[in-house]
Amino acid sequence: MLDDWVFLYIPLIFCVLSFLVNPVFIYLIFTENPTKFGNYRFLLLYFALFNLIFSIMNVVVPLDLHSYRYCSFLTVRYGWFSEASEFNFHMLSSRISLVAASYAVLLTHFIYRYLVIHNSSLATHKFHWYLTISAIIFVLYFVAWYVICYFPARANVEIREYIRKEYSEVYGTDSMDYDMLRALFHEGSYETVVRSWIYIMLLTAMSVASIVAFLVMARMIMYKLNKMSVNVSKKTSKFQFELLRALVVQTVVPIFISFFPCLLCWYSPMFGIQLSRGFNYFEVSALGVFAFVDPVAIILCLPVFRERILRFPKPVVGVVGRTDLQTS
Repeated sequence: MLDDWVFLYIPLIFCVLSFLVNPVFIYLIFTENPTKFGNYRFLLLYFALFNLIFSIMNVVVPLDLHSYRYCSFLTVRYGWFSEASEFNFHMLSSRISLVAASYAVLLTHFIYRYLVIHNSSLATHKFHWYLTISAIIFVLYFVAWYVICYFPARANVEIREYIRKEYSEVYGTDSMDYDMLRALFHEGSYETVVRSWIYIMLLTAMSVASIVAFLVMARMIMYKLNKMSVNVSKKTSKFQFELLRALVVQTVVPIFISFFPCLLCWYSPMFGIQLSRGFNYFEVSALGVFAFVDPVAIILCLPVFRERILRFPKPVVGVVGRTDLQTS
């Protein structure tokens, strides 16, 4: 019964919440004065649509994380794509790659904020080129993660035998009948252990590089905003700082709430630490949280959205005034 809640009902609840919150988020974006957000509206739309797709995949391909001795593995629990087949493994790899692609979504937001404060043409009349660049970054992240999952991370017969007894006790089925991604750090053949370390190191390198890029971009944006605050109006400067703060929150929520708990399951077997099944339930549930929590966090961080939500029941009288911010 608990498995049904974790892998069926909770993802469905999170998906419903995402489909309630993200359309409201999109409505707020595109009913706001266009000159306030500029082309940034379309990146926020891109972010909201990604959340919706992620929520659907979270329901269609429910993931399960587990560790046993020096091995961690990830498989599909329930649904159409749970049993072993080539197509189902493609779905599993795509599901994991979509998690990695969220880094690409966030990175393009940081780059755009940097371009705006430097008055780049890519943020204004050449914005279509920036959208193209954003799509390329997304595809590169997705494909890179997919290749890593498909080759070094795919569970071989040795791994399936290693976890066979544990798998049978936990799931009541045979590990040979299901697709999975795995990492075995000790007690395996040289080839299997080396492939596992390559897999983990590649994923770690991509994740760390992305987070470092976020920090560097945020620092550069902050430095530029502090310098330009003396040359622009207080209102413009304040709004730019609010947008940066919202972007930081938008980045922190998935990394610390959704992704970080899952890393514990991948890295703890390096030291022979087997996490409890309850913690595994928390990890897989946390993966679907950010798709509806992130838009709420952004709405609450930006006063222009927060005030509209708080006064929603009240009639709004008057015309939106002119602002001195031509693009955001």
